[in-house]
Amino acid sequence: MTGDNVVAGTAGYLHGMALAFDSGLNGSRSREAIAWGPLLAVSAAVGLTLVLTSGAYGYHRDELYFLQAGQRLAWGYPDQPPLTPLLARAMTEIAPGSLVVLRLPSALAAAGVVLLTGLIARELKGDRLAQMLAAACMGVSALLLAVSHLLSTSTFDLLAWTAVSWLVVRILQGADERWWLLVGLVTGIGLLNKSLLVFLAVGLFVGVIAIGPRRVLRSRWLWAGAGLALMLWLPHLIWQQEHGWPQLELSRQIAAGSSGSSQPAALFIPFQLVLISPVLVPVWVAGLIRLARPPRLARVRAFALA
Repeated sequence: MTGDNVVAGTAGYLHGMALAFDSGLNGSRSREAIAWGPLLAVSAAVGLTLVLTSGAYGYHRDELYFLQAGQRLAWGYPDQPPLTPLLARAMTEIAPGSLVVLRLPSALAAAGVVLLTGLIARELKGDRLAQMLAAACMGVSALLLAVSHLLSTSTFDLLAWTAVSWLVVRILQGADERWWLLVGLVTGIGLLNKSLLVFLAVGLFVGVIAIGPRRVLRSRWLWAGAGLALMLWLPHLIWQQEHGWPQLELSRQIAAGSSGSSQPAALFIPFQLVLISPVLVPVWVAGLIRLARPPRLARVRAFALA
């Protein structure tokens, strides 16, 4: 189990952190106004800080790998899908040798995660203060800052998890069902970056079956979105199949302790308590508990199980 793989378990808690800030509930069923000013300010501050510091240290070993993989573009690699090497190639074509440009997509992705976290709080009827606090907590979370100061698959994985969560929350709260097509598009693109997004999809599916609202499973738009995601992911699956599923074999080797980043399975849950920040643990725990209480959040309670 690598540090990247821990992201699968952690991302759900990041969304739980956003859920915690429904403290702004005021009894009204209408959504609060979006706190655009504070949300854009916080997200811009995170992104700008990452950009301004991105040239202060040399290449990470993973970045060197992405640069090499980007020179040999394919639908897959033994350890990952193709999106991050493609981004490395694109940034190199724009500004060869520039660390700032190479890491710019990660900084923008981090800013997007912060903004979307605040918007999730708004969808859960959080007021302007709730939205700002949610975004601020995400902006200082250890995980986001750790994976966003360099070109990393994990940064874009977090963006995909957060974007899918925001879209699904909107749909479960009554948005147009055609939004499932956008969920499928984001999921498909996210799966071309990191296959761990499957865990979010499966978790939400199980949550909806177990807790509801099960009516969404009857929507033809949901299944159309699922088909779109699969279609986008299919070229990578074909590449993996043609090459003997090397990513699965590599994952087994890492889980068995063959990597410097391997960790005992017993540490998985404790690691979640420090990965975001111990200071923020009460926030996301409160968010998960809060989901079980107000009847007005029943539509999104599947996220607690997910």
